[in-house]
Amino acid sequence: MSGIEELVGSLEKLMSRGKVMDEYNRSGKGEIFILKYLYMKESPASPSELSEALNSSTARISAALGTLEKKGQIHREIDTTNRRFVLVTITEDGRERIRANIDRMRSHLIQVFTEMGEEDAREFVRLSKRFFEVAQRSRPDICE
Repeated sequence: MSGIEELVGSLEKLMSRGKVMDEYNRSGKGEIFILKYLYMKESPASPSELSEALNSSTARISAALGTLEKKGQIHREIDTTNRRFVLVTITEDGRERIRANIDRMRSHLIQVFTEMGEEDAREFVRLSKRFFEVAQRSRPDICE
């Protein structure tokens, strides 16, 4: 096994280990993803737009939207310019939930970076940027 293959194996083990990575991975899926997408977009989105952005089935998005609507975190309404389409808007309750989620994640990153020390944290960020730049160049089809 080459040194690079060994490093890939080590990274795969790290990323599949424990609840910390699960939490980071889960933040990009389901309800939180939908809320964060709507929060960052700052305008309504169609379920098909959400499905494409999440790379998930429309059925899965529809189920998540139903749950979010019951919780009062999104609102669905018929598009007035084309009555065949539905537009999804985040509510204030949804904004509060996503702000709390962002704050929790940021606080945790601050805690981790503090424990790592500023020099190691800067190096981690520098190498992460480099990793994503190379990954995007080599596979722009999956790194949009």
